[in-house]
Amino acid sequence: MECSRRGGRHARALNNSVLAHPLKVGYTQRVKKLLLGVIVGVLSACRAGPAAIFIQDGDRNSYIRDNEEEERRAREALAEIEKKVATGDLPKIQFEFDRDEITLESYPTLELIAELLNKHPRLKLICLAHTDSIGTAEYNLDLSERRARSVKGYLVRQGVDPPSVRYRGLGYSMPIADNSTDEGRAKNRRVEFRVTYREWEAVY
Repeated sequence: MECSRRGGRHARALNNSVLAHPLKVGYTQRVKKLLLGVIVGVLSACRAGPAAIFIQDGDRNSYIRDNEEEERRAREALAEIEKKVATGDLPKIQFEFDRDEITLESYPTLELIAELLNKHPRLKLICLAHTDSIGTAEYNLDLSERRARSVKGYLVRQGVDPPSVRYRGLGYSMPIADNSTDEGRAKNRRVEFRVTYREWEAVY
């Protein structure tokens, strides 16, 4: 307790000596003037704020519109590729039996997708690989993951920026046809693509 009182007396004495010293007083006054100038500047900036914010919001909205338009065009181009695959004008993306090696016949379709991404470098692509239901769930999940990774690897070799592509294997968890028939299983063995301009954190 005594130490506390002594400390308080020393602190008051030190403060008094600082305030009494003409150099310290001058320094303190300069600091006060500097702080006053900063406060005035901040208040002025606040008064001018709405115009500045309006411009920034306009730029941001324009950027968002540009991205949305770019994504729309890319979606349309991707849908056109998928349509040609469905009609047989382009080959379906396929793999060697029970492996993650892409067949040579699949290359033209993947090259068009790579060309699309290289034309729209701000876009991001999500690659989803699916399997049929033959085999265990764990096995097919791993196989689809490896196949999706192979697709990304091929696109990267075509000049696509690696961070712009992410992939995921879904096994046979999302069938689009009956897995009890050969035709249905063939439809379920597929690769799907999604494009977005959003940051990955907003997607995953």
